[in-house]
Amino acid sequence: MTTAPMKRPAWLGLAACLWAGLFLPGSHAAAADCNAAPPNAKPSDIVVKVDQGTAWQPRGGQVRIVVESATQMLKGTDVTVCFRWSTDQPAQYLPPATVQAAESTPTKAVYRVTVPTDLKRVDSSWFDRLAGKLPTDPTQPAQFDNGMIVPVADVKVIVATAEATLATTVLKVGVTSVWNAVLVTLVCVLIAQLLLYVWAVRRKVPGRSPWMRMVSTREGYASLSQMQIVLWSFLFGAGAAYVMILSGSLIDIPTGALVLLGIAGATTLGSRIQGANAQTAAAAPSPSADLPAATAAPAAPTNVSVIASTDHTVTLQWDPPAVGAVPAVYAVSYARQAFADWRDSDDRIKQNSHRVGRLLPDTTYVFQVTARNTNSASAAVQVTERTKQAALIPRQPLWSDLVVTPQHPGEIDVTRVQMLFFTLISVAFVAIKLISSYMIPDIPEGFMLLMGISNGVYLSAKFVPD
Repeated sequence: MTTAPMKRPAWLGLAACLWAGLFLPGSHAAAADCNAAPPNAKPSDIVVKVDQGTAWQPRGGQVRIVVESATQMLKGTDVTVCFRWSTDQPAQYLPPATVQAAESTPTKAVYRVTVPTDLKRVDSSWFDRLAGKLPTDPTQPAQFDNGMIVPVADVKVIVATAEATLATTVLKVGVTSVWNAVLVTLVCVLIAQLLLYVWAVRRKVPGRSPWMRMVSTREGYASLSQMQIVLWSFLFGAGAAYVMILSGSLIDIPTGALVLLGIAGATTLGSRIQGANAQTAAAAPSPSADLPAATAAPAAPTNVSVIASTDHTVTLQWDPPAVGAVPAVYAVSYARQAFADWRDSDDRIKQNSHRVGRLLPDTTYVFQVTARNTNSASAAVQVTERTKQAALIPRQPLWSDLVVTPQHPGEIDVTRVQMLFFTLISVAFVAIKLISSYMIPDIPEGFMLLMGISNGVYLSAKFVPD
């Protein structure tokens, strides 16, 4: 049989792979003993330091250790890192921590070191430490940072080769608490939400719950685009506070996170632009309606008056034209008295009354009515009216407003459903990565593209007429 000779090369290949994994450069030899004197110490210019962006880390977090030298080649060196609480008493280091190479050049290497979870829990209280009652147990920390809150650990770094120990350095790293960071972050979020709620109540923003008041429009509808930007703002704000409490330094917000905030902001702005365009379009005259043909100018309307007024509408009325009068239609325009920002409400009015809508509450407006035909227009007749104050009990926003439009209350808008689902999926991804990795993650391009497409479809649907 020929099977036996074929197995020999396979075993030889496996042996070669094992040999390469054990002895090629970059592999880990036996870890040095941090509690013993370094064997065969050799002078070198190797400098070991901790990346200040990771000078505080929780148990299970990763500290970045930088090893560099101006003359010493670092290829073939091994790095051993051990932790213990920083104390004035003699204490043993814990077994070597997990070390992973992050970056490497001939004269510089960066390692990610995992803070061991078996560092003993701190027994002393913050009040005792403030009073100067530091623990005397060598297994407890005696040094604290940030107002006696963050316990400090000694981090012993040994850089060695198989023949000699090149450097031994003891660094200081703060060991933070995930639970403390979560608690402080929740307090910050609650304070921010409370402030927004108080401001919303004082400005009479519609809504029964704090979240509803933050995403409600002045018409009393829950806005999906506003909910999106509030959600992202709270997530990244809370994430920044959480990471800064854990790491003790300002964080670098990835470009992807800024892109997501920009997408949400652009969607909100686009919705407002669409609303303004809709108001202008509602005031535009029908191009198919022609002016009455006449050889003489029409007479100006008489007895123009306001017959009804609400917080956002004013109804005008004038005398009907006399029998045998020159044919004409009427045009109504309006402006805020303080700004003179004139707008046309309609210029093809055939009745002797007209209601002007979409006005601001408690605002003084000037209205003018003119008669028009193909010959010319009459003199404008003006009347001034102040709209009423906003209704004390406006419409209350509902969660269903996020997927149902005011124009079609009996239909679920699938573009809104898509945008809502993709937003929640992306928020969940960022939140999980934030909690598990203690940093704001780089947003994958696929997620950014997903959010851009869903927001674009949602915004495009707003500009497409029914």
